[in-house]
Amino acid sequence: LPIAICILGAAVLPALAQVRSDQMTGFGFLDPKEEDKSKPIRRELDQAYAGLEKAIEKNDAEAILAFRHPGFGAIGFEGRTFSAEDLRSRTLLMVSQIRPPIDAHFLLGIIKLNGDDEAVVTVRQSFSRTQRMAGVPRRVDTNVTQDETWVRTAEGWKLRFVRNVRNM
Repeated sequence: LPIAICILGAAVLPALAQVRSDQMTGFGFLDPKEEDKSKPIRRELDQAYAGLEKAIEKNDAEAILAFRHPGFGAIGFEGRTFSAEDLRSRTLLMVSQIRPPIDAHFLLGIIKLNGDDEAVVTVRQSFSRTQRMAGVPRRVDTNVTQDETWVRTAEGWKLRFVRNVRNM
């Protein structure tokens, strides 16, 4: 379920977990020689992602859904478009099938700003959990890189759109 991954997060990759996102280089990540003009917003988004990680690791569907903008949507790995309701249903299903231990990690790459209230984040996600598949609990580790559009609202940053979902 690639699109569920983009909302439910990610598992810690030990090698990457020790590296700050502003130190990453390569596709979708900053060259250390380039100035990062998104630093104030990056700090705010880091906090939003940290809260989302906690919600995922608690397997709390309502807390996960609270990070989404009401008009949330996505284009999945296979090119299919998902509505907010599609993604809500997928999240509820995924949460019902998951058991601890759950590890989620987001590594922020380049952030493209559209004013002060919209940011497109290239993010690497890792998500590790025990998930019931065909009635059998299995350990599942997934990793994905994608572009996420976040908007600033009165309640804080909310995820509005996900696209360009690809393997790490």
